[in-house]
Amino acid sequence: MTLSLASKTPDTVKIGFLTSHDPTDRRAWSGIIHYLATSLAKHAGEVVYLGPASSDRETQLENWDRRCRHYLGKSYDVSHSLYLSSGYADIFYSRLQKTPVDVIFAPVASTEIALLKTSIPIVYMSDTTFAAMQGYYREFSNFFALSRFEANFIERSTVRKATRLIYPSQWAADSASKDYGAGKDKIHVFPMGANIDTVPTDEQISNRQRGDHIRLLFVGVDWHRKGGQVAFETLKALKQSGIPASLTVVGCVPPAEFSDPSITVIPFLNKNNPDERKQLSDLYLNSDFFILPTRAECMGIVFCEAAASGLPSLAYATGGVPSVIEHNRTGYLFDLNANGADYAQTITELWRDTQRLDAMVAASRERFKKHLNWDVWGRQAASVIHQAAGIVTQAIE
Repeated sequence: MTLSLASKTPDTVKIGFLTSHDPTDRRAWSGIIHYLATSLAKHAGEVVYLGPASSDRETQLENWDRRCRHYLGKSYDVSHSLYLSSGYADIFYSRLQKTPVDVIFAPVASTEIALLKTSIPIVYMSDTTFAAMQGYYREFSNFFALSRFEANFIERSTVRKATRLIYPSQWAADSASKDYGAGKDKIHVFPMGANIDTVPTDEQISNRQRGDHIRLLFVGVDWHRKGGQVAFETLKALKQSGIPASLTVVGCVPPAEFSDPSITVIPFLNKNNPDERKQLSDLYLNSDFFILPTRAECMGIVFCEAAASGLPSLAYATGGVPSVIEHNRTGYLFDLNANGADYAQTITELWRDTQRLDAMVAASRERFKKHLNWDVWGRQAASVIHQAAGIVTQAIE
């Protein structure tokens, strides 16, 4: 009795982790690349790193982009270039010839795989599509026509080439289907996890003491897009209503006009540094609310991190955020016309209703345990990858 090649077991399947990013770098794609690779190695099979990869084509394209902006007043999307895609195709084709794998997992790698010639099944994973980003993120709003054509060509080619597609939100999945014709039978939707190594215990969360003032936490590298001004207005509105409050800002430096004695600014924390990872975890654990009024967001790993510490999140109902925060259960989602005073009013109501706030803390922690951690993601992704690889576990004659 023997097993056919198609009947490899999940334990022996070889997964080619295909990305131009470095999977060992905890900063790559906000740390997500590292946790994707670690989770797959734990739950899906043997993970073979095919990246990182780079070429001088990127430098050439960056120079071209600068000329476009200077002479045409338009931008060229370097990350979605057919010239770059062709270069990646050569690199990864060569690596696959030297390192055979059973299935390819390609996270945010549409440019890397769009022109890749291979018969190996591909599982493509991303948190958005190019179409969903156009006009949504500011930096995706001023590309000239050729660049938009190339980007859409790459996205469409990737969607068609992939055997399976994984997205963390229905928002992204709907765009793949509507804008690029992805069959719903090959789309899988489940959220990503919190980028933390040491998860707070239930006891640590239950022992968290609320002090004499409200502690707000904001974590984001882009003060403007992430809604820093609204977070600042929220702090001011709370204090003006007589409620003591503080705001800790991590990841960026607010412009000078957003200054207040109750604001603490930590410009940067390097997750490659264990001490700084712990510092960030402690900030989540020792805050009362996580506030990120972002107006454009594909998902928001920080909401998962907040949930790990049982921290209710407050944000706008935009992009993929509603796939992470359960409105009025694990946090609160606001209409895009809401301002800092609206955020402050909700926070005040929750603060004064301790029973409701305690329930929200418990629900946030429960959502982390059941849905927003990398073990859950890894098991779900493993199932999708094994389907794509055509793994049959039963023995055949």
